Amino acid sequence: MAGSADTLFMPITNGEIPLGEGQWLYLGARAIDGGFPDELRAALVCEQSMRGAYLDLQMRGMNVSPRVDNTDRFSGALILIGKHRGENETMIARASNMVSAGAPILIAGDKTSGVAPLRKRIAAFAEIDGSLAKYHATVFWLRNSVDFASHFSSAKTSPQGYQTSAGMFSAEKIDKGSALLAEHLDENIRGDIADFGAGWGYLSAELLNRFSPRTVHLYEAHCASLEAAKENLSDYDKGQISYYWHDLTREAVGKKFDWIIMNPPFHEGRKTEPQLGVQFIEVAARSLKPKGGLLMVANVTLPYEKTLQQNFSKVNQLARRDGFKLLKAQL
Repeated sequence: MAGSADTLFMPITNGEIPLGEGQWLYLGARAIDGGFPDELRAALVCEQSMRGAYLDLQMRGMNVSPRVDNTDRFSGALILIGKHRGENETMIARASNMVSAGAPILIAGDKTSGVAPLRKRIAAFAEIDGSLAKYHATVFWLRNSVDFASHFSSAKTSPQGYQTSAGMFSAEKIDKGSALLAEHLDENIRGDIADFGAGWGYLSAELLNRFSPRTVHLYEAHCASLEAAKENLSDYDKGQISYYWHDLTREAVGKKFDWIIMNPPFHEGRKTEPQLGVQFIEVAARSLKPKGGLLMVANVTLPYEKTLQQNFSKVNQLARRDGFKLLKAQL
């Protein structure tokens, strides 16, 4: 089904903007409906930090990395924005620094991404060359002629003592669900531990700061968050910590743990998607040693108890606060 990624490429595919020579930077990259024409496939250098979307592009033979840091200037940039204003502005500023002066920059997003107010903000300091709307999304384009970073003012603070950046889950403060889970970590959570959906490492940091697990394994689908976790846990790392850029909903874990801790995601974009948590629970059950345990936190409205009871012999609610519930399950 066509979407905002297809809209992003329309000015090129309909001939309004020539592809020309050289390579194009594609940030927030996602596949398009029907796949990329050969000419586009050869020209694009894609960046995608989310493991699932990265794998989709890789399977289509695209040149894709979780982070592009080329020193050579690109001939143009295509930016597919998401729901985080700060992350969108960072992508645009980076693209401006990575493409040639006067080169085209195309920016697109669906109606829920904030593309309309973003265009308005940019139009206040730069000339917009054109725009079009299709597939419930809008693309606009301009020439690389201004210092975008100096015009964007999205302020971001990180939780004290941690490194985070815009676009990461709970980048500016510890979320209440994770805080609830952290309070209930104790010396019984020991042995080989996995942190599913580890983000930038808060729960693992709490575990390592207070206890001495034999090993800790962080699984996270957002590469930038995982890189931040490495920095945030560096003081604790004595060789017992492992990091996996991993999509738990589609890649096998291949290890067994004594305990798994997790605050699973429950949004796909802006849409609530409880099935993500269900998949995390099912993977957790398959990834535990006999008599292993799961400690997870979830929004009180999410109906995970049935899945837990289907996969574990014992399920208990340990706490309930601030709209979250803490659940413990054992095989």
